[in-house]
Parts: sequence; C-alpha cells; structure tokens
Amino acid sequence: MAVDKRFFEDLDWAEEHHGELLEQYRDCWIAIYNKQVVASGSSIRDVEHHAKAKTKTKTGQKHIPVYFVESGSNIYAG
Repeated sequence: MAVDKRFFEDLDWAEEHHGELLEQYRDCWIAIYNKQVVASGSSIRDVEHHAKAKTKTKTGQKHIPVYFVESGSNIYAG
C-alpha cells in the first residue's frame, strides 16, 4: 500500500515546528493534515479517529500522520 507524499510532508512539518507545537500541545498526540493540526489529545486512538472524521470529506488520503509533541520530561516503564 502506497503512502501519499503529503503524509511525509506533514510529518516533516511537525518535526520542523516542534518548538512551536510544544507551546500549545505539550505531551499530546496531534494529527497533521496539510501542515495544520486537525486533532489533538492524550489518546493516540482518539486523535486518529477525530482526524479521519474531520478530513474524510476533504481527501481520499488514508494515512494521516500522528505525532507526539514530547517535552522530554516523560518517564516510560515497561
């Protein structure tokens, strides 16, 4: 399954704007479409669901990048 070029452009945009996104979306998941945040929250599943619902009438794009705006102060335990 091919991934649309826009997916990678949107993901690159998120990485380039991490500092700006950190101010508003610290330690949250965000979904990016057309270099804009279209959904955000603490649950990746909810963010994916809301992003698909918001963009499904605008595009046939099946994959929308979801990016975690990490502050660097998280502790992960397994």
